[in-house]
Amino acid sequence: MNTKLSRDRSFTWFRYVAVAALAVTFSGCAALSPNTEFTPRVRRVMVDGLDVNVMNAVFVRGFDEIKERAFEEPALDKLFIAAMSGIGTLDPALRVDAIDGHIFLVIRDRPVSDLGKTPENNVAAWSSTTIRALVVARRVSAKVRNATDEMLYQAVFKNALTALDPFSRYASRQDAARNRLVRNGVIGLGARVEMVHDGALIKAVIADGPAEQAGLKIDDVITHANGVPLANQSLNDVRRRLDGVLGAVVTLTAQRPKVREPFTVTAALDLIVPDTVTSTLRDGILELGITSFNQRTALAVERAVTTAREQNGAKLKGIVLDMRGDPGGLLDQAVDVADLFLDEGTIANLYGRHPGANQFYAARLGDIAEGAPMVAIIDGKSASATEIVVAALQDNHRAAVVGTVTWGKGSVQTIRRLPNGGELTLTWAHVVTANGVSLNGLGLLPHICLAGEESSLAAMINPSFAGGRLPAALERQWQSPKDDPAAHAALRAACPAEDLPGRTLDLDVARRIVVDPALMALAMPDTAPQLAITP
Repeated sequence: MNTKLSRDRSFTWFRYVAVAALAVTFSGCAALSPNTEFTPRVRRVMVDGLDVNVMNAVFVRGFDEIKERAFEEPALDKLFIAAMSGIGTLDPALRVDAIDGHIFLVIRDRPVSDLGKTPENNVAAWSSTTIRALVVARRVSAKVRNATDEMLYQAVFKNALTALDPFSRYASRQDAARNRLVRNGVIGLGARVEMVHDGALIKAVIADGPAEQAGLKIDDVITHANGVPLANQSLNDVRRRLDGVLGAVVTLTAQRPKVREPFTVTAALDLIVPDTVTSTLRDGILELGITSFNQRTALAVERAVTTAREQNGAKLKGIVLDMRGDPGGLLDQAVDVADLFLDEGTIANLYGRHPGANQFYAARLGDIAEGAPMVAIIDGKSASATEIVVAALQDNHRAAVVGTVTWGKGSVQTIRRLPNGGELTLTWAHVVTANGVSLNGLGLLPHICLAGEESSLAAMINPSFAGGRLPAALERQWQSPKDDPAAHAALRAACPAEDLPGRTLDLDVARRIVVDPALMALAMPDTAPQLAITP
């Protein structure tokens, strides 16, 4: 049995736990900073209700990270003026201006405070000026005075990061914790609940999670946890009772619809990582759906392929990889998924200003599908890590690609933890495909364009293959595009990006191609060099 991850990557689980991962957020790929929370050991100094020492620690750490790692080095004066202008999002009557080498806080077009000379190229000095601006703003504006520290961080960082690029952003302590759960999982019961009058109604259950293993089902109502009634409790309180320490045992009382008596079960809490992979084996064809890339996506794909091969009892007729609507996820998982199906070749190149952003990924020997034909389905919402996987399969002549042009989000973000528990997601690298094309702003062009509404499989297949695929000239232009947004837009218009989740036609086309060698050859012709010379 060819298990590429388990055979070639026996260190995989150790790496997940011990090494900083590379991640993709909803809008892109990202690299994680170490997960150890940093709490600044600074003396509390309160000024007008602000702990200025802690705030300074957050700003200095955050803007140092921006200065060091952002894809393009920002000019500190423009960066901090944009940051301080975030005060205007809290009170539109306020703004910050730089006039004659000084920084002024302005209210209703009237300067109310000279915040001092424009600092030199020094993050600490700019941080102090930013805090002075916030202190003065609190004195003259009730709206700013009533803002929490977190609202101030949001205002400052959001404005600064928006000036950098569309994908860099700030996450509060609470949002950062939620994002980590999506990426890395949470210790819990493995059930999604909502509150009803007598307890917690189970709306979804994770396969093989503690709740399912304990016998709980959708529509059961958990009325007690360790003897404590859950009626009239908040959802957060209930979540705290159903989450906890790995291996901790909870005793749950539940009521099942149409069953008179309640029942009691015990469950051992475990690491719950959301499922991102679905699989269906039909007539020897494996349909794999990937909704995002989290810590266990590559392992789930490997298991799905291995299980399908065992169930099929022979080599699979083909694999349809449905990646419509997939916004991305962990970068290392995208690399691993592509590597599963490749024996050799480049997966992706990353380049950036910071030395750590420059990375090269190549496939290693071993195709888990043993060469079974593959078709990938993409659409306008397929982005980032998804584009990396499909580009690797397309450029290495491993899969035919059908659908529409993808999102075109070819950048990678690094995630940096801040002293307040929040996180900065900073664009620090761009992605170049195996064929040397930058995905950023361009996206992927499918072999077969399914943009527009067609009524039947025959209506799509016949026109697509009667005259061949998309024009070869278009593909050549795609491989060497001009570095110009207008040129990108013109190319993308050839197969407009559309949102096509779940459309049956796309699956039908993919299944038809994957089992027909002639159609596969037309969709993905042999591009190997040929000679016509006298020996």
